[in-house]
Amino acid sequence: MPSLLRLLFLCLTLVVPDIVQAASATVIGYHRFDGRRSSMSMPMDLFEAHLKYLKEHANVVSMDEFAGYIARGESFPPRTVVITIDDGWSSVMQAFELLKKYDLPFTLFLPMAYMANPASKASLSAADLETLKAWPKVTFADHSFSHSTRFQVGKHGSRDAYLAFLRTDLSASRKRFLEIFGSYPKYYAYPYGRGNDVFGALLAENGYQLMFVTGYRPFDGNVNPRAVPRLGGHAVSVQKLKEIVETY
Repeated sequence: MPSLLRLLFLCLTLVVPDIVQAASATVIGYHRFDGRRSSMSMPMDLFEAHLKYLKEHANVVSMDEFAGYIARGESFPPRTVVITIDDGWSSVMQAFELLKKYDLPFTLFLPMAYMANPASKASLSAADLETLKAWPKVTFADHSFSHSTRFQVGKHGSRDAYLAFLRTDLSASRKRFLEIFGSYPKYYAYPYGRGNDVFGALLAENGYQLMFVTGYRPFDGNVNPRAVPRLGGHAVSVQKLKEIVETY
């Protein structure tokens, strides 16, 4: 009997990792594609190599599909990936052409003060946004109004002052989002990649379903939906991307 129990235990240890892998997903975060000297910029040829690999070997889903799996408590199919792009730089339009070429869904996290703002020439224009809205595989999401440094830890003074700032910025962001897109956002990427319990609770009170941070780990049932981690796409080669996606 002890031998039989040992055999059963061995079989279970071999099976469980497959179950864990199928229950995980990888969220990738990109930023800009203009070739400028920025730690978060990436060459277009590398971005295309990422997309080619993902199209051929991954299960790329929209943000709403991703959120649906989580809401239903369902396991993700193997190699599930979500593509996101932050900050709304005008170079998104170059990335957009490739995303259309490979017919892949993606999410834009936008700091709303700079969107369709003639004074912010490096950001997406009103015409750019109209072009993006015409394509059905893009999801628009919130990345604050101001993207102020006051979002960073230690920049806000007292807790009350911090909460007042968060409420003001969130209200302005939601108002601008409604003006441009005709609806309120359901997803939020924290500016500078870090959230906290106070911020997450405020977002949840306003109807946000998922909130995103930086610092990668695969998304599974042990990850807080108010702090969904993302892989920095600009920082990984195609080979590294392959290793991550095919592991989880």
